[in-house]
Amino acid sequence: HWFQPLNGWVAEKHDSFVNPTQKGQALAHFKGKALIGGEPDASSFPSGGLRATHEARGYTVWDPQTPPFILTETGDTTLYIPACFYSYTGHALDRKIPLLRSNVALEKSGLRLFKSIGENGHTEVVSDSGVEQEFFILHEKHYRRRPDLVITGRTLQGTHPSKGQELNDHYFGPIPNRATNLIIQVERALWKLGIPIATRHQEVAPNQFEMAPIFERSSVASDHNMLMMEVLKRTGENNDMQILLHEKPFANLNGSGKHNNWSIGTNLIPTMMDPGDDPANNKLFLLTVAAVLRAVDVHQDLLRYATSGSGNDHRLGGHEAPPAIFSVFLGATVGTLVRQIAEGKPISLPPAPNFDLGVDYLPRRPQDNTDRNRTSPVAFTGNKFEVRCVGSSQQPAMSNLVLNTITADSFNYLTKEIEKEKKNGKTIEEAIKVILQRTFKDHLRIINDGDGYAHTWPTEAVKRGLLNLKATPEVLEYVSTDKNKNLFSSLGVWSVDEFEANVRIDTERYVSQIHLEAQSLRNLIDRFILPAGVTMYKQYNQSGDAVPKCRLDKMKFLTNTICDGSDKLAEKAKQLNSLDASSLEAAKYAVKEVVPTMRAVRASADELESLVDYKLWPLPTYEDMLYERHM
Repeated sequence: HWFQPLNGWVAEKHDSFVNPTQKGQALAHFKGKALIGGEPDASSFPSGGLRATHEARGYTVWDPQTPPFILTETGDTTLYIPACFYSYTGHALDRKIPLLRSNVALEKSGLRLFKSIGENGHTEVVSDSGVEQEFFILHEKHYRRRPDLVITGRTLQGTHPSKGQELNDHYFGPIPNRATNLIIQVERALWKLGIPIATRHQEVAPNQFEMAPIFERSSVASDHNMLMMEVLKRTGENNDMQILLHEKPFANLNGSGKHNNWSIGTNLIPTMMDPGDDPANNKLFLLTVAAVLRAVDVHQDLLRYATSGSGNDHRLGGHEAPPAIFSVFLGATVGTLVRQIAEGKPISLPPAPNFDLGVDYLPRRPQDNTDRNRTSPVAFTGNKFEVRCVGSSQQPAMSNLVLNTITADSFNYLTKEIEKEKKNGKTIEEAIKVILQRTFKDHLRIINDGDGYAHTWPTEAVKRGLLNLKATPEVLEYVSTDKNKNLFSSLGVWSVDEFEANVRIDTERYVSQIHLEAQSLRNLIDRFILPAGVTMYKQYNQSGDAVPKCRLDKMKFLTNTICDGSDKLAEKAKQLNSLDASSLEAAKYAVKEVVPTMRAVRASADELESLVDYKLWPLPTYEDMLYERHM
């Protein structure tokens, strides 16, 4: 059984087909019961207080929506059963069960809305997802010589290379041969697993790439993304390469995310987010847009929670990913339509022009109904919403379950309001018109069709009353409200106990990750960087007047500063370790005390690297890792 416990990764329990006979022989015997469920020990998986350590039973149950698969990469052919994971008391110990529950809530609320507005024939409402996965490829020999990468997934020290991504020559550039060979192997392995890849390309940073599969139901897409990451890692290792899935493996270069292209459809309509040829009279499209706008506005904190984490904190708002402020981009056509409805103005949408590129034999195509805004956290891209702020290492189940839940809440709101208007004597069409205008008007503040990177946007967002939760501890404190607990429990997605447990688990993961990084950075400083700096200083000092005094003084200053910084970091890490890792107190201490200390120590270490003889520097540099012609 293959499942996804609350540690952020996948887990698996292997059972053989061998059973002993009474005659002392072995018989290959397989029962259907073994397919349906299993019992891995749950005692060492995070539970957030849902069970005590001595309450060890945990159960897996087959989720038949995701197809079983066979892996052969390990050399041992094994049948994998995608499974849910729950406790002896029936609490969800994963995010797959809440995701499936959110699908149920979305369907119930959607069908209720259809019934209210007289939309017949719809018997199923589902959310779909297409998850674009970004990652870096690194040579194994460099990876193994970087303890920080091995332990934390990112480099905790490293001077910026002479050439980064300034020339924009990596983005969609020709994929280097060795990377192409590796990616093709990954694609072939994924095809065998029923995960066809729709596109691949090189990303902005050197040695950074992206792969995207076809759209599937959100629960299946979430499973397949986790499987894709697993196949990437396995295939990389088989080729003496490492796949880096951390959100920010290299400072001052673009980090990695996974853009979650999310939509809602029915058994009759592939996506309710397609405006069609006449969007002004497409009531299902307009109601869906209204539901999403309200959902994002009312539940900004939950979307931020779904994308929080120590890795993603490095990325959000860094002019490489959307800011931590949630807003919605609708584009020219839909944005104009929404504002006209909100203001009660006559609908007037200009026809989309055909582009004439000035060359007769080039085909002409009409302008799309929206541009693509890469600075928006939630961007309408023509027939779906692209949630661009999910971290590359994160389980997409989290963002999908939150999107489903808050949209289900908005569907219920719209149904309730439409029913009120109908009771007041309005026809269905009149009721829809009134509610659309009111909903759009109430939530215009969440629309930002401009540049999310603009320095003026945070100030403008605050004026609008939008949240700007920059760091994960702020999110974890803000999200633990009765409003959110009631939302999830009323829709049957998470019980109050389960939601509180998830917040505790995420708090502990954040604190543990920061503590791990602090310890790893101290290891780099004390065992690698300081010895190199001292050796370089001795060589300079023995060179007499050949080395300018200013250079000698700078070396001495930096080594002393780094040494002091390492000692200070040791004290901060010790204090952090003494606190309850699942407490907000620990999370706040980590972000306010430990993270700035790490940043200061790193700045001095980076500067020291630029002064030390390359032959003496004990760690692979950014230029080694990113520009060696092994790719």
